[in-house]
Amino acid sequence: MPVRKKPEIVTFPTADGAAVSAAAYVADRETEKQLKDLLPKWGYETAHIGRGTLREVIRDYSEKTMPTVLIVDISRVSLPLSDLQALADICPPRVNVVVLGTEDNVGLYRDLMEIGVTDYLVKPVPSDLLFRAVARASGRLAARKTEPRVGKSVAVYGVRGGVGATTTVLNTGWLLANHHNRHVMLVDLNLTSGTLALEMGLEPTSGLSDLLTDPDRIDPVFVDRATLAAEDRVKLLASETDFAAAAPYEADAVAQLMQHLRSRYHFIIQDVDRAAPETAMTVLQNADVRVLVMDPTLASVRDAARIVKLLKSETGEKKILLVLNRSRSRAGGDVPVEKISRFVDHPVDIIIPFEKKRLALASLNAEPVVREKIPVTDAFLKLAAELIGRKGTSSRSGWLFGLRGG
Repeated sequence: MPVRKKPEIVTFPTADGAAVSAAAYVADRETEKQLKDLLPKWGYETAHIGRGTLREVIRDYSEKTMPTVLIVDISRVSLPLSDLQALADICPPRVNVVVLGTEDNVGLYRDLMEIGVTDYLVKPVPSDLLFRAVARASGRLAARKTEPRVGKSVAVYGVRGGVGATTTVLNTGWLLANHHNRHVMLVDLNLTSGTLALEMGLEPTSGLSDLLTDPDRIDPVFVDRATLAAEDRVKLLASETDFAAAAPYEADAVAQLMQHLRSRYHFIIQDVDRAAPETAMTVLQNADVRVLVMDPTLASVRDAARIVKLLKSETGEKKILLVLNRSRSRAGGDVPVEKISRFVDHPVDIIIPFEKKRLALASLNAEPVVREKIPVTDAFLKLAAELIGRKGTSSRSGWLFGLRGG
């Protein structure tokens, strides 16, 4: 009786027929040869397959788009979790990481799974195990039942007009991208009078308005067409519709758009429109982090207290950050910080110092004021660290590869 051959692992197309890209940085020639032979056969476009460390991965992808699947080798790395933290800082949520190593250690495996690695395989890796790991990472096989890795939605709301919410969105987003190497999407939800695109020197399109007023159009192709690129890691969605033709949108449409964006960006920062209070409050309630920007006036303190009370009435623990923007030189009628905290029933987390001339010049030049090393930059750096969860330090918090909402 003839011996029956084992079925060969062959490629199969993704659901949309699109090729999936993969890159591998390994420590030995045998693994390199194995991947160079198998990945193209399995239908993956290979951006890079060669020997290299986690530091080389970071160097190569600090300024360019990562492939869908990233295979890294930690067998010669002395501090793998520390180096994976540095890799995670530049890794958008859509990228899945498969780790190879030589330690058959349950503790290490659990640590790697906890920080969001898709799989850990011990070398030498059998081809069938490698195939399943890469297929799970690319979405070709169902992933293990783990909590989904998503970016964090941040809603920034000016409790009164002119208190600096847009300035907060722009400068915090820029620091998250350029100081912390995160991929950031800024969204201006004021479709008629928003100034975020103006502050960034970009020409708004009708794309965001179309997405929010007709959420059935939310798909990768249409969102990409509507997206404006400010920098490699900073993107913008903004519209400037005619006052007479402006159509209202529902908070559900914003939530649907956020759900789409959360798989592609570390942070989605929304500049919430105050003109529609009911929608604005729902957007705040839906966000993972709510940033309330105020100035030290009585009216601002009153409105901040009302909003904090509403948000604290929710079930669940979502973060509220209170930002006090000294948008004018100190006046006799300013409410002291300790009285603000007591009346609002929430501590003032960040104080933005008065920098009228520098902020005006930055706005005129359509660039973030935090490009300069000035006191206002330190305040926005503190806010960015709060959003990441580091409290101004480099300690680990949450999953490394991707962020969990909430």
